[in-house]
Amino acid sequence: MPLAGVRVYIHGRIRGLTQRRVMGLVAAAGGTVTRRGASAGTIAIGHSTAAALSNEGELALGFEPMAGADFLSENAFRRSVGLSAGRADESGTYSFGDLERLSGLSARQLRSLLHYDVLTGTEGRLGYGDLVAARAVARLLSSGVSFGRVVAAALALNHRGASLSGARLTQAPWGEVLQEIEGQFARLDGQLLLPVSGEDIVADEAFASAERSEDAGDLAAAERWYELAGRLDRTDAIIPFNLANVLDARGRSREAEMAYRQAIGRNPHFADAWFNLGVLQERGGRKEEALSSYRESFRLEPGYGDAIHNAAALLMDMRRFDEALPLWERIAAASPEGAREAKRLAHLCRLQIRAASVRR
Repeated sequence: MPLAGVRVYIHGRIRGLTQRRVMGLVAAAGGTVTRRGASAGTIAIGHSTAAALSNEGELALGFEPMAGADFLSENAFRRSVGLSAGRADESGTYSFGDLERLSGLSARQLRSLLHYDVLTGTEGRLGYGDLVAARAVARLLSSGVSFGRVVAAALALNHRGASLSGARLTQAPWGEVLQEIEGQFARLDGQLLLPVSGEDIVADEAFASAERSEDAGDLAAAERWYELAGRLDRTDAIIPFNLANVLDARGRSREAEMAYRQAIGRNPHFADAWFNLGVLQERGGRKEEALSSYRESFRLEPGYGDAIHNAAALLMDMRRFDEALPLWERIAAASPEGAREAKRLAHLCRLQIRAASVRR
């Protein structure tokens, strides 16, 4: 779905993307991100909000969408901004009515399953895999599992390359949604469990609790929640990234660096993590390491103005004016807002380069 000229509201978070990155991607697609959901022409539904679904499949938006607003699933949003997230399956022949009749789910519940990418077709073209998934959802609902829990479990499987249509899920006696493998309980990542109770919580819930604690200024609680989220989900790079920000804010630079590096280990192309690592290294006087991190950041994301700026300023501090000059020129060409200051600093670099050549 084209986003040009559209105001986009992000409900929840988009896995693996920082808010800065989301805003940049939407802007590059010609749209704008708004914090006022009621004014948005398009609402992108983040997978992280699945646990808040009602059993009837109603989204917990907290506002009344404007008439005619479009809803995008997280995967559809990724496609809209040019990120690879597969394609909707257009080969199916089932209608919504067919799936309602054959699965026992309501149209609202089925539509929510589309919004959360549990069903992979479109409203008019749903396939056999969608029917199997819908029936699996209906079976879990009938056994007493909440709709939000079922959707969250399906997404956890999806993140590991599995699907609801190909797995047998069940509710453990303590409430957790698990896989059943040859008569034994296993977590959604396939790890078999000993016959003891576990915690009925998923990574997105822990992450949401961490964000609420962080927003409220309770950094100790945020740290605990991010650590739990990181244990529950060992693939999402945003979790250790946010943990690193909290650790840095608490003055624990060494642990923050380890968390940033963990985020980079999960996603080596994570420009924000490279940038924040560079800031931390520069603050600690490790200038060459910081410069390397800044350069990696804007190598991965050529338009990352803050990383280019920090690298240029650091090079000037290190009196490497010949290397700083092209970076200031790059900022001046790309940023009308910062062009005047960038041109002034570029001019200063030229003067220093000229003076050095005269001395030689």
